[in-house]
Amino acid sequence: MGGIGMKTRMGLGVLLVLGLVACGGPVLMFPGGALSGEVVTEPVEDWSFVDSTFLDLETRPEDPYSVELNYFVRDGKLYIDPAEGRVWLDHIRANPLVRARFDGKIYPLRAVLVGRPGELEGFDSDRFVYRLDPR
Repeated sequence: MGGIGMKTRMGLGVLLVLGLVACGGPVLMFPGGALSGEVVTEPVEDWSFVDSTFLDLETRPEDPYSVELNYFVRDGKLYIDPAEGRVWLDHIRANPLVRARFDGKIYPLRAVLVGRPGELEGFDSDRFVYRLDPR
């Protein structure tokens, strides 16, 4: 009987889990813990320089939880639009202190609710809209 043995499959599974845990943040659709990278302490007033497809967002500072998500930049301001039911939205509601990572740099921010579902033009009508401001 050929193929990969049980021990080899288990070993590969353990390596995969360790790799996900060690990466310092989320991986694709899997949430992570504390973000790793260089912390930028200078406040950013204009986010027009970011060109990444996604940002990594860390919530719940007391027990870090991070996710990879879409974002928007409008008039130099950074926005996210979480849908109801996301665990990390509950974290932001409980504590608005977050950290965002772009290109290995981490920015300490505060999530400020600026629109409820259907209130802001140009955003999904079923989403909350948060602006990420400097702390």
